[in-house]
Amino acid sequence: MRHTILSLLILFGLFSTDIDAQEQPFKCATPEMNRKYLENHPGARAERAKLAEFVENYIKSNPREDQIYIIPVVFHVVHNYGSENIGYEQVADGVRIMTEDFRLMNSDTSQILDEFKAIAGDAQIEFRLAKKDPWGNCSNGITRTQSYETSNGGEQIKEIAPSWPRSQYLNIWVVRSIPGGVAGYSYYPGTAGDGRDGILITHSYVGSIGTGSVGRSRTLTHETGHYLNLAHPWGSTNDPEIGSNCGIDDGIDDTPNTIGNTSCNLYNVSCGSLDNVQNHMDYAYCSKMFTLGQGAMMRAALNSGASDRNQLWQESNLIATGVLNPETAEICAPIADFSYNISSGCEGMLVNYTDLTYQTDSISSYSWQFDGGTPANSMEKSPNVSYQESGIYDVSLTVTNPTDNSEKTVTQAIRVYSAESGFSLPYYDDLESEDFPNTADFESSDYFFIKNGETGWQYTDLAGYSGQHSLMIDPRYEPYNIANSVVTPAIIIDSTDFPMKLQFKMAYSQKETNNTDVLKAYVSQNCGESWTIQYYKSGNTLHTANNYHSFSSFIPENTEWRDEEFPINETLFKHADNLRIRFDFLSKDGNRMYIDDISINTYNSIETNKLSDEFSLFPIPMDEKLMLKSERTGKMYLELYDMTGRLLNKTEINHSAVTDISHLIPKENTGIFMLKIVTESGTAVKRFVK
Repeated sequence: MRHTILSLLILFGLFSTDIDAQEQPFKCATPEMNRKYLENHPGARAERAKLAEFVENYIKSNPREDQIYIIPVVFHVVHNYGSENIGYEQVADGVRIMTEDFRLMNSDTSQILDEFKAIAGDAQIEFRLAKKDPWGNCSNGITRTQSYETSNGGEQIKEIAPSWPRSQYLNIWVVRSIPGGVAGYSYYPGTAGDGRDGILITHSYVGSIGTGSVGRSRTLTHETGHYLNLAHPWGSTNDPEIGSNCGIDDGIDDTPNTIGNTSCNLYNVSCGSLDNVQNHMDYAYCSKMFTLGQGAMMRAALNSGASDRNQLWQESNLIATGVLNPETAEICAPIADFSYNISSGCEGMLVNYTDLTYQTDSISSYSWQFDGGTPANSMEKSPNVSYQESGIYDVSLTVTNPTDNSEKTVTQAIRVYSAESGFSLPYYDDLESEDFPNTADFESSDYFFIKNGETGWQYTDLAGYSGQHSLMIDPRYEPYNIANSVVTPAIIIDSTDFPMKLQFKMAYSQKETNNTDVLKAYVSQNCGESWTIQYYKSGNTLHTANNYHSFSSFIPENTEWRDEEFPINETLFKHADNLRIRFDFLSKDGNRMYIDDISINTYNSIETNKLSDEFSLFPIPMDEKLMLKSERTGKMYLELYDMTGRLLNKTEINHSAVTDISHLIPKENTGIFMLKIVTESGTAVKRFVK
């Protein structure tokens, strides 16, 4: 029986990394997605019914079968300089596999069961990467767009990397991940609008090389089958292996009724007949064929006006997109781009640069410039560069080919630190420095932010525990599942400092009980070159607020802050020269988080934070005088340090309520200082600016 096919298909993990391996069970989102689509586009039902009638009449007319349908393809790679930024070779490999599968030229056709060899069909459809864009400019069939949204792939990707006209190109969007572990999804003809039509797919399901694999390489074939009007063999659902599937069908006569398969049992019988488990549209991991009937269905769709499928293969469009005679295509001008494996480290760090130049596969020369690097210049494609002196450095690449040249410069790309520079213990920062986060002393004092979302971490005066300032992030305005980071200054340590721990104040509110925002803290012993996780909390274990804040902005009261701490692993870090801390916040639609009063102390000085709250310095920044105020009185020892941890001065005082300590600060010195206050009860540390 024939059924009108109407659905927005979403496929979950179609193939495993091993062609014979079993993936986790499939998840289903089709019913909900289809319901939403029909609610928003009621005219789609009529369009799909019209297409079904056209397809039936077209197939009945038994048209000539010598037409080869060539479809121009464009891949929109949306990336954040991760593995999802797949290379031209992987994309081309994916297109090769698609064409071989649709033409029944795949090398494994000999493995098709004898029972189905007679109906295995050449669909007479080929795919070619576009050689011209919609405006007639040279193209290699790939666009590249940098966006953190690649980790949250969905329909918004099609706005970030706009569709090329569907009447001219099959649009395929490539992303890092799609929520729910989705491999990819496609629209049937007659459902999506021009800007949405096409395929969205995870990078590891494209091709058999690079981040792809042989086992997953047929996913794009499967999705393109949907794009050309094919349903799953059991019909338009994402629920295989259900007995009731025998009562529905895919509308194609020569695909046996089946409940669907998620494993490669070639001789599985369901619905009273042998299943075509090797069909590209099933969920098994051994697909090798389309049937003759499926080929006829797809060719019929390509002759229909539904979603302009009948415009794709016209000779005039093949000329306009440059695929009619691709061997004569011109060489496109390059667009320089590159990545690097690390962005910060200690003196002597080695950085690997990778050329990511795109829009062409023809490069005549590379010219790199590395400020502060050895070598300072290189003509290699992907050089290795060492950095021997501390500083912040730019990197530049110029690429040339017979058509043109292109240059890209990244300012402040590389941060190199001295392992011997940093704050001494005990370290305490109430984040009240006037010139936070930038100071003249790059070596030890700089905080820096790694922003992947809209705003990331911010230095704010909205709230503070021990003063007026703190670090704040607002996940309400961050993309879902995106991590933003803040890195602290370096702290000098040695093996005698252990055991030690990190402490900080935190305030956070969920919007509702199911918010699962995540806070992680990492420690680096090599100036930020690599990181080891030491702290992890999520969801309601982070919540410190007295109430939930669904719509209003959360600004904590004093009682809504909480002490957090974790030990710094002695086994991992005992032989380190210095440590840096990185806080990562993974946004999951909660409300604001604040961090204040960051400290690292030995366990012998764990009272430093609490004692520091009892003292204050004024005025800040210091002018001619600096006053120490506290209700604590009696004999105290004061030690003054600069930002590198160098002892500048020390004295003993008999403190009353307020003491003038201006004489302790050298007149010629300016910048940020640390005052250590040693009392009978413990040690306090205060920072101030002169």
